Formats: sequence, C-alpha cells, structure tokens
Amino acid sequence: MNICLHRTLTALLLLIGSSLAIAADATFTVDEPWVREAPPTARVMAGYLVLTNAGDTPVTVTSISSPDFEAAEIHRTVVKEGVARMLPVTQLDISANSQLKLEPGGLHLMLFKPQRPLPEGATVTLTIHRSNGSNMTMTAPVIRKTGGEDHSHHHH
Repeated sequence: MNICLHRTLTALLLLIGSSLAIAADATFTVDEPWVREAPPTARVMAGYLVLTNAGDTPVTVTSISSPDFEAAEIHRTVVKEGVARMLPVTQLDISANSQLKLEPGGLHLMLFKPQRPLPEGATVTLTIHRSNGSNMTMTAPVIRKTGGEDHSHHHH
C-alpha cells in the first residue's frame, strides 16, 4: 500500500472514530440548569438541573464545578424527625435510559462563596465532570423563585 493512501485511510478512520464518539456522547444531556437567586450577602446558593442518559450504559457524574464559586458540592435533602438536613453526595449514577433531576427538596447543588454578585438575570458557568473523563460545560441563569426550600440558612 502506498504511503499516501495509508495516510488518507488513517485520517479517514480517525474522523469516523471521533464522529462516533460524539454521537455516543450525545446520549447524555443536561437540561434546565438554573441557580436560585439569594440575597447579595449570601455565602451559599443552590443550583438545579436535569441529567438525562438516553444511552444503553449507566453514566456516573463524579462532581460539578463552577468558576463562579469557590466550591460546589452535590447534596441530598434528607428529612429525619421533621428536620431537613443536607448530606453531601460523592457521585450521581444515572441508569441507562433514565433521568435524574436535581430539584428543590431533593438532590441539588450547593454553591459556596460566590466570586461576584449574582442577581436575578446573571449567568453562572457549571461544568459536569464524568467518571469517563469527559466534561460538559453549560450556562445556568440565576432565577428568583419563591416557595420550596430556602437554603440561605444552610451552614457548611
């Protein structure tokens, strides 16, 4: 086989391989990300989103980070004897062909020490880190929503 044809075939295989990887990754999506507006003095904010795994294999989210906060943790609200507690979650496992919602009163993001004022209408960058080494970055709007839980009293 001549060297020119070999290089062309190698390049073609690399292109096909990378497009397959992109198609396979398209089965995992993040929808409806948002961060609840908090008073300007708040040291902690809460974030929410919907993780969808349309693929045939489970997806594990190992962490979620944001350059707009000093730290971000995934927490679960647990009510025991009438008292709501926020417990850290080390990872999120999204089964094949399923959806996992981070929403008020359940799983949610705790976003610590905002790096700048984040009034309603501002946007926050969130990066989802997965066990396979891939990351997804998105923008989440800061929204004022009333009702549900108020995380402004949550201490870390």
